[in-house]
Amino acid sequence: MVRDFVTHCSIWNSGGTLEPHLSALLWAAMLVSLAIVIVLPQPHGIRALIASTILRLIFSVGLEPTLFLLGAFNVCNKVIFLMSFVGNRGTFTRGYKAMIMDVEFLYHLLYLIICILGVFVHVFFYSLLLFDLIYREETLLNVIKSVTRNGRSIVLTAVLALILVYLFSIVGYIIFKDDFILAVDRIPNKTLEQTATMMSEFLSGGVCQKEGGGENCSAEATVESVAAVVVEDKERTCDSLLMCIVTVLSHGLRSGGGVGDVLRKPSKEEPLFAARVIYDLLFFFMVIIIVLNLIFGVIIDTFADLRSEKQKKEEVLKTTCFICGLERDKFDNKTVTFEEHIKVEHNMWHYLFFIVLIKVKDSTEYTGPESYVAEMIREHNLDWFPRMRAMSLVSSDAEGEQNEIRNLQEKLESTMKLVSNLSSQLTELKEQMTEQRKQKQRIGLLGHPQHMNVNPQQPA
Repeated sequence: MVRDFVTHCSIWNSGGTLEPHLSALLWAAMLVSLAIVIVLPQPHGIRALIASTILRLIFSVGLEPTLFLLGAFNVCNKVIFLMSFVGNRGTFTRGYKAMIMDVEFLYHLLYLIICILGVFVHVFFYSLLLFDLIYREETLLNVIKSVTRNGRSIVLTAVLALILVYLFSIVGYIIFKDDFILAVDRIPNKTLEQTATMMSEFLSGGVCQKEGGGENCSAEATVESVAAVVVEDKERTCDSLLMCIVTVLSHGLRSGGGVGDVLRKPSKEEPLFAARVIYDLLFFFMVIIIVLNLIFGVIIDTFADLRSEKQKKEEVLKTTCFICGLERDKFDNKTVTFEEHIKVEHNMWHYLFFIVLIKVKDSTEYTGPESYVAEMIREHNLDWFPRMRAMSLVSSDAEGEQNEIRNLQEKLESTMKLVSNLSSQLTELKEQMTEQRKQKQRIGLLGHPQHMNVNPQQPA
């Protein structure tokens, strides 16, 4: 906010004044924003308080003192930030090589230098701080990365374009040199204008004499010749190979139809008309359509890939636990939802606070788990993180197993009852069959003695 304000307000006149009602409105805005900050400290309230305070300072003490105060505050703030940054990253303790290779440290150091230049040299140096938006905004940073990520492909394609431009320049220098006539807008030469005026006055006095006779030189003719030198709207731009290369590179690439748009329009009666048409069309198709679009296509495709990667990262952060890596669908139909899991059970800030506690706590006061985690952190080992595990899922899985065992027990009991019923029925059936067999045997025994007594009395 301070950077944008200083950049846009540096053209204002200092010592501005406000009408009474506007001044009262500004004071009211300050008081309201201050009350909001005190009651409910939020970033929007703080920004409103800073903006109203800056406006109040401008119309109270003037623009230049306000700019100096803001610049000094920005320098102090950046110095404190840089010191804390160096302390947290350990930049100085790692040596000068690591310090130079630390791009983020160099960025903040350059930021501090620009702030100091803005305070002590000129306020327009603050305009360079607008590039900080690229560093802070990931979308703008992806725009820069779309050019730098595939920089080798873009550079090689640009080299191909330069080779084609060089070849077309050679052809133009050899064959179409007279067609490279461009309209130019010259800056009026005051020296030549003064010379023309002096020549006119000199000739009007009858001083100029021709070499072959005694007549005076014509003042009007001389002035016209000098004026023709002063103002000329046409210029040959291919008298040398270097000028041909510069012309084709500058005007050919910047014209929508290629170099043919800026060259002389030939007549169909000329013998080189067909060659000129082929020359213009080849430059248009090969350089403008193919090569330049290849460069644009690489940049656009890279930007699309970066945008897709950003969307995938956001999707992963939304649907995957940062600590354990479990996805949202693992918590469907469970006692704990995914939101409760990432906010309560596996809150990443709680893990960060625990790591900070391990770093600031005396090692002699460590507990057993703290000693284990401290050793893991020292070895850069992440095995102490619950990868693909969660207590809520373990408990729910245990409950599910118990329910399955209970169901199996109930089924087993019902099966045992059924088996006992069948066995009792079989026993009864067996008893009935045994009883029937005994009855048949009794009947057989009772009927056999009578038969035995009758047979011996029969005659032989």
